[in-house]
Amino acid sequence: MDSPNGEISPELTMEEAEDLSLEFFDEVHQGHILNSLNMMRKNRHFCDVILHVGSNEIHAHRAVLASASPYLFELFSSDEDQKSSENVVTYRLNGGFDKTALQILIDYAYTAKLDVAYGDVKAVFLAASNLKMDRVTKCCAQYLTKHLNVENCVEIRSLPGISKNKEFIQQVDAFIEKEFPKISKSNQVLNLYCIRIEVLHQFREEMINVNESSLCRLVLEWIKREVEGDNLDMQMLSEKTFMLYLAIDNSLQDCSSLPSGDVSDTEMVQDYKKMSLKDKPAGSKGKRKVLGQPSKPRVLVYSDIGKEIELEMEPDWSLIATCSVGEHSFLALVTLGGKLSTLSIQLRLNTPSTPSPVQTPDTSRHASEEKPDLYCALANMSCPRCSVGCANFLNTLVVCGGYDRTECLKSVEQYIPETNEWKSLPPMREARGRCKIAVINDKVYAIGGSNGTTELDSAEVLDMAVNKWVKIPNMPLARSNMGVCALDGLIYVIGGWNGQVGIKQCDVFNPETGTWTSIAPLHTGRYQAGVAAYNKLVYAIGGCDAWNCLNSVEVYDSAKNVWQPIKPIISARRGCGVAVFNRKLYVVGGSDGSHSLNSTEIFDEENQTWVVGPSMTTPRANVDVAVVGDRLYAVGGFSGKTFLNTIEYLDTTTNEWTTFIPKGTCDIPQKRRPRNRRNSRRSISENKKPASNAAADAKQNGNEAVDAEAEDTP
Repeated sequence: MDSPNGEISPELTMEEAEDLSLEFFDEVHQGHILNSLNMMRKNRHFCDVILHVGSNEIHAHRAVLASASPYLFELFSSDEDQKSSENVVTYRLNGGFDKTALQILIDYAYTAKLDVAYGDVKAVFLAASNLKMDRVTKCCAQYLTKHLNVENCVEIRSLPGISKNKEFIQQVDAFIEKEFPKISKSNQVLNLYCIRIEVLHQFREEMINVNESSLCRLVLEWIKREVEGDNLDMQMLSEKTFMLYLAIDNSLQDCSSLPSGDVSDTEMVQDYKKMSLKDKPAGSKGKRKVLGQPSKPRVLVYSDIGKEIELEMEPDWSLIATCSVGEHSFLALVTLGGKLSTLSIQLRLNTPSTPSPVQTPDTSRHASEEKPDLYCALANMSCPRCSVGCANFLNTLVVCGGYDRTECLKSVEQYIPETNEWKSLPPMREARGRCKIAVINDKVYAIGGSNGTTELDSAEVLDMAVNKWVKIPNMPLARSNMGVCALDGLIYVIGGWNGQVGIKQCDVFNPETGTWTSIAPLHTGRYQAGVAAYNKLVYAIGGCDAWNCLNSVEVYDSAKNVWQPIKPIISARRGCGVAVFNRKLYVVGGSDGSHSLNSTEIFDEENQTWVVGPSMTTPRANVDVAVVGDRLYAVGGFSGKTFLNTIEYLDTTTNEWTTFIPKGTCDIPQKRRPRNRRNSRRSISENKKPASNAAADAKQNGNEAVDAEAEDTP
């Protein structure tokens, strides 16, 4: 029992005493505290902070505001000199805070009650978003969504920082897309900055098959590319009409860069070039390589890949809605660097100026009436891959390992040209970046490479009988970035990187005996060299000696067991792909030590010289190549900015590299992979809707520092 003076009676245990403890929860205390704090604020009692908004002052308590707003908590916490409780601290808030909205939010911080007039909701939403008051931001967003209409939706979509609230912006965009035919006629849309675009087409069928939303995405990419590194000047963009054409890489280009003599360099284009020259600011430079139109006109089509790319687009550079406003013309609502704007796009016929050399009843028709070929995009790999191993395996393209920005890969993919699709094959036993493969007797051999930590001496073979990779004897020397090729039933492994220098050692594996044999070493130790067997000789082309990017070439004669130098390639390069195609030796892409290359070279064996070949659509360092059927494929690599999941091939009919295939392949039903937006483009004629439908549905390892020039040359 308790003694009269409140002490615990000796007869009670501690447990019994705890059971007799007093517990009381005051349900009104929190509200009372808030009310008291609010009264003290209004009477300016114990206030220790003054917020200046324009010419107005708001007195409050730092602890209360910091509890309600993470932004203010960070602001107060970062100001070490003004933390003394004896001082009243003054802050001038920048960023366009509205006084009324800020006062409403401070009242909310003290009362937990939000009372906002209809006309102030947008200002409160913006202030709450800036102050990181998420519950209030969400509440205001829900209110604005509920009261969306044709008259206010553009103003709401124009709110600064709205893209931070993903759910809200999706709801607003969905409403605008649905109602855009009506919204497009409103003064709110007419008052936005409008960028006027004319897109030239060689054939009427191209114009008929264009899909507005797909073309708009290409226009967005073009605008973003044009302003890259510069301030986005909406006034300047809206003062001129831009004339664009579709280049061979399916990107839009300004007609002022169209090469003279191109089939589309008509009088209309030449007049535009003259006007552009007058308007061009002094000292301005082109931002992109000049690309002509394809030698043969084509319309690009493929089946529904829907909204998946739209979801990958940056919210500050996005297409919201489109609608037709006339024959071959339409209006689009877009965000350009977060600024709501419109695109006015007009399709124009630009008939090639060069007539057919032979006039027949068929060829004498007006060029615009001829039917262009129909194409669709090559399917992409499941992930970006750099320094891969690839080869022809049973008339398909097999791709093994490689690395992306984060890790070396063990996955294996197989591209089937007949159906334009990728399928997965069994993964390798271990991850292999900077590896190479060879195919002998319908078996795929993966040799060496790096696991991201160390160079590998291991090798393995894909046994399709058991549907898995099987270990084979190790190489005599661990290495990555070596060259590999097959010749006369043997696998040649040339040079490479041992973690310190480019090595000279070369070895041969005999699959029949399972043995490795060393052969004559290279004259120059090199890694990242392009290696291929050509006319019974092994060619080692370019590469790097640990310090310098090489242009030298060595040729190995197995009958004599000697390496002999031959004429060097035109451009020093490492990480290039080499293959024999149409009885010629091709050197493709790579890096010159500073930039990823899209150039190619071809060896003229008869004259023992190198000639320049057609350029790829994309620069590719650490690329690999393989011949399947009548196509020379370039696989993955690094563009200088991005690890690539794309492939392209050399089209022998046009002698151009392309990322498109004839439409017949596209018609085969298949499940398409989500595409990497940075690495691939959508056809401008996908998901075509009738014109009458006004609204569209709308580096190396750490021990390889010598070779790692920067993140942009892996």
